[in-house]
Amino acid sequence: LVENPKDPYVLSCSDDTNICLWNTDSNFQLIRTYEEHNNFVMRLAINPKDPNMFASASMDNKVKIWSFSSTNSHLTLEGHQKGVTSVAFCPLYDKPYLASGSDDRVVRIWDYTNKHCIFQLEGHEDNISAICFHPELPIIITGAEDNTCKFWNVNTFKLEDSKVFGYDTVWDIAVQSNFNMIGMGCEEGIVVM
Repeated sequence: LVENPKDPYVLSCSDDTNICLWNTDSNFQLIRTYEEHNNFVMRLAINPKDPNMFASASMDNKVKIWSFSSTNSHLTLEGHQKGVTSVAFCPLYDKPYLASGSDDRVVRIWDYTNKHCIFQLEGHEDNISAICFHPELPIIITGAEDNTCKFWNVNTFKLEDSKVFGYDTVWDIAVQSNFNMIGMGCEEGIVVM
């Protein structure tokens, strides 16, 4: 579930392969359904630089980029060998990047303006389960079913650090830059650093 920052809309995704757009001002009335994926839709992300653009990650091995105003996707990104489980846009203005993580244990960095993969982050030993760009620093954080959280440099794509917190799979990651905090939702608990 993701919320549009400028309009009263939320998006939801589901194992039924659909993405639904709901109007929060109209008692969550269904506005539109996006139906191009043919397997579970695992994650959604709204582009912080263009709130009319969002991306979806699906177990059909594809990432799709959409707009709120059309039922058809604008772009399909293919290259993962297994289902795509996570997706995130880079908020840094000089980086038109979209990251996708997969059960193939690879995080792909896409340039969504040129429509191609510019780099692959490899180093996790199990399925990728979460991705988050830091909102101000050139850092991408990835979590996986190998129980690790990895910190990568967005400028060089080098691995900067790797942490094991002892709480099993890292399922979600959030960053609060105002307080210089990173939160991770894990199988066995929550980690804040």
